[in-house]
Amino acid sequence: MRQPRPVAWAVSRWSTDPWSRGAWTGLLLGGTGADRARLAAPVSDRLVLAGEGVHPTRPAMVHGAYESGLAAAGHLLAAGRPGELVTVVGAGVAGLAAARELRRHGRRVRVMEARGRVGGRVHTVDLGGVAADLGAAWLQQYPGNSLAALARAWDLPTVATDFANPLTLSASGPVHGAPEALDALSAAAHVLTATVDRPVADVIAAHAATLDAPARRLLAYAVEAGVVLESGLDLRLASARGAFGEPGVGEGDRWLPGGLGAAVAHLAAGLDVALDRPVTDVRHDPDGVTVSGRWGALRADRAVLALPLAVLADLAVDLPAGHQAALARIGTGRAEKVLLRYPERFWPVSPGGYLWWGEDTATWCEWADLTDGLGQPILALLAAGDAAAALHHPARTDAEIVAQAHAAVIKLTAAWPGPA
Repeated sequence: MRQPRPVAWAVSRWSTDPWSRGAWTGLLLGGTGADRARLAAPVSDRLVLAGEGVHPTRPAMVHGAYESGLAAAGHLLAAGRPGELVTVVGAGVAGLAAARELRRHGRRVRVMEARGRVGGRVHTVDLGGVAADLGAAWLQQYPGNSLAALARAWDLPTVATDFANPLTLSASGPVHGAPEALDALSAAAHVLTATVDRPVADVIAAHAATLDAPARRLLAYAVEAGVVLESGLDLRLASARGAFGEPGVGEGDRWLPGGLGAAVAHLAAGLDVALDRPVTDVRHDPDGVTVSGRWGALRADRAVLALPLAVLADLAVDLPAGHQAALARIGTGRAEKVLLRYPERFWPVSPGGYLWWGEDTATWCEWADLTDGLGQPILALLAAGDAAAALHHPARTDAEIVAQAHAAVIKLTAAWPGPA
């Protein structure tokens, strides 16, 4: 049977995007949640940071970014008074949350955004009349998710994804026992790091050494989707305590069929946002904060820097030594996505909308089937770490990436023997 080809597609480039420089944050060797908390603490009573990377308990999550923005606003509200001008640098979820809260409490707020759009690492794109997320997509820890509560108040529908029950396939056929292999690795990691943190790669190698050859192959498959994609970092540098200790997917996660951009639009409504205003320099003193770029300069009473940590690291801003040390212990992972819309669904259907795929070469190993939620046959293919770097290399065109992704869909379909 001849399978159809994509009729619409989109390709992410988060790692080379100058305003993100990666996907989400993870702890490097020796890093802890205390480092995130240190970054969330005010730089001064005039300046504070915000974003998913500085949330001590909900990092790498959209609602972590949202709550971080509220916390940053709270610091400045406690230090200032109504009528002050506050600059928020960055119109992602954290920046919009901060700006919204500050304005609600009587501050004049000016948001400076480097891109020509709001949302930051939330980017809902059009696939021939259907909206889908090319960046952040899931509302994780849904039952207690503060942003999800707002989505419900805004009457935005959601669809569940069962990350705990993937359909696991490889080029050699179905794979059995991958979630259990990850559970065993996690248990081993907690034992191996009981007294001292270790790189994730070392923990994986130590655990693999206790297994026979088939179990090692199963572990390698499970690591690609369950560890590499959760982290996106170089596993030789990533903290095992962080990778196996910080929260991840699998707690009632849901997504918005209209895209997370719908929630961003609600957050941004009524705010004074200046687009195409990249900030390269931040100066703060006892009397205020000046942010500047090629577009000019803006003086304000106080400021929130709601930037991805990889971007913040290159910003000309005077941070205290404690903040600088904490920043050095948090990395930003590589993760990329390809969205493919087809005229019909011809691939195997996972009950939870979630698939794992493995080949003997770099591939997109985590897939979300968005078809049931969107009413159109659409797949989201994700790759991280070295695979993301290779598959989404700047030298490769989007068309080349899509062709290879489509080939992976064909391979997955051929590998599926049908329901048992």
